Amino acid sequence: MPSWITETSLRAEHGLAHGSEVHLPEGVRLTPSASQLLAERKIRVKYIGDDGRVFLPDETEAGANQKASVHPLTSANARPGNRCSVCHSQVEKKTELLTLLDSERLVPKTHPRIALRGKLDTLISQTVWVQTQFAASFEKYPVLRHALADLRSFMGNLLRSEVTGDVQSEISMGNLDDETIHRISHHPLKYLGHDHIVPELRHGANVSLLNVLRAMAREAELDACRAFQTDNFELTRPDIVQGLNRLSSAIYVLMLMTLVVESTGSLPELGGIS
Repeated sequence: MPSWITETSLRAEHGLAHGSEVHLPEGVRLTPSASQLLAERKIRVKYIGDDGRVFLPDETEAGANQKASVHPLTSANARPGNRCSVCHSQVEKKTELLTLLDSERLVPKTHPRIALRGKLDTLISQTVWVQTQFAASFEKYPVLRHALADLRSFMGNLLRSEVTGDVQSEISMGNLDDETIHRISHHPLKYLGHDHIVPELRHGANVSLLNVLRAMAREAELDACRAFQTDNFELTRPDIVQGLNRLSSAIYVLMLMTLVVESTGSLPELGGIS
């Protein structure tokens, strides 16, 4: 008999940012309320087998899986092409200098979009590490664990959207949407009861770790501007650039939330981050 994933377990164990995705063990099934939660937040589901292969739900969304596994990032199951992005001819042997820009085109690894992917990859790896360092605090303050999990999900979605060309969804952190995060980041004293900070030693280890992520998100935003800025100073992917801009703001808000929680033991009501 398959095990069931409930709404409660989803909220406790996964980042549930709008437009992101969750990875569940192969063979489990979702309860109606769990399915509704994922649908409301437009969260994609992927199933992971014991051998690490990734599957998509079947048409009934019942937890059964496709026979063919898919790429964990792009969800594709077709072999990519090897077409040169300059001359448009097929490349018989891909050298170490080249890598895939999309499912068909090869570009040098120095391409600005490949540089951006590297920066996002580093940001995600550092975020997962910060999550492990925060483990003790998260047990005491689950609000922080859930907020950072949502931001980690958003980072993965940014990377997927850049690779696939899909439009990036707006950021969310718990029940805080893009506009609310932006507003709190500009007026923290009004909403959190603490004014802006420039991180320093007295703010403690957790704030310091989050600040590293905030700075890396800012660096990724600059790389995105370099990758997508045209000669007319327009952006071909404004959704990616805005997403990274809001990501650094959200991490800053989480820094302030952490400082307030560690100082006072509680947070003001912010729309039900849980």
